[in-house]
Amino acid sequence: MDTVPRAPLPCAHRIDVPATARDTSADPSAAHQGPDGLGAPHPLEEVFRSGGRAGAGPSQGGRVTAGSLAQTSSYLGPESLLWRYAGDRRYGLVMPRAAALQMLHPAIAAAAEQHSRFPGSLWAQQARAVPQAIGVVYQDAASGARVRRLHEEIKGRDGKGRRYHSLTPDVFFWEHATFVDALMTAIDLFDRPLSREERERLYQESCIWYRRYGVSDRVVPSDYGSFADYFDAVCKQVLESNSVFDVYFEQILRPDAWLPRLLPTGLAPVLLPQPVRHLAGLTVSSADERGFRRFARTVRLSWPVLPSSLRYFPVARQAFNRKGPPHAR
Repeated sequence: MDTVPRAPLPCAHRIDVPATARDTSADPSAAHQGPDGLGAPHPLEEVFRSGGRAGAGPSQGGRVTAGSLAQTSSYLGPESLLWRYAGDRRYGLVMPRAAALQMLHPAIAAAAEQHSRFPGSLWAQQARAVPQAIGVVYQDAASGARVRRLHEEIKGRDGKGRRYHSLTPDVFFWEHATFVDALMTAIDLFDRPLSREERERLYQESCIWYRRYGVSDRVVPSDYGSFADYFDAVCKQVLESNSVFDVYFEQILRPDAWLPRLLPTGLAPVLLPQPVRHLAGLTVSSADERGFRRFARTVRLSWPVLPSSLRYFPVARQAFNRKGPPHAR
């Protein structure tokens, strides 16, 4: 891994991976690469105007929408993809990706600096925040309200004097979006590439997950394609290098705690999206990619033989005992 001078370049969120996709473990930054290449960045107002509310439009051609999922008794139960994957500990392996995207957001970075219970310790923060978010999938509706209440007093001014509040939809949904992106990346790398239909289904389920917090969904894109455009637009227009990201930079590159510490030394940068690499001034070598490919293959082959206690977070195992194990595939 080499470093190059930092340059603020736009973000481009990768889009769908067909079921017959190449082995994306060689380059996790391209985990959402599709036949059309990079998603084209759009101004945020255009994305929101065209996207509207999640699941607001009618189902067309059998497409799964949040509205249709909500009409079934198992929409976030054993039949859902979220039930299968949100509590999978492999999710934690890709958290350097989500953490980097969060710390480049000026409001989230300021909140981490000013309100964290674990100042200066990125992975202590993530080890608390991620299980709370996962719990909203597997627990009752009150769990989302509890998480929302934790954010009510997280407000202030960022490093440039701009006011922020963590419950502003633009801020709160971005944090959720990084978790959705990380989950899809984990599945693509450590389990199997998602099909287009599965990616859409998982995105719609993630919209239901988000609404359980009780935060406005006015910025939530209606489908996965709109989500990819939204992701591009935020990266291009909102994310920026900042002093908080600089503080956590080494912890992102070389995780020393929680699940990311299991990543082979020096390979965490391979997980970072290409836009983050640009902002951080990083390049990843072919040797780094080959090393990550070997690691990902080892995880894929060994995971099925591990006991459930090692494969799933406790909150997921408890839910499986109450409602049943995952059925979706």
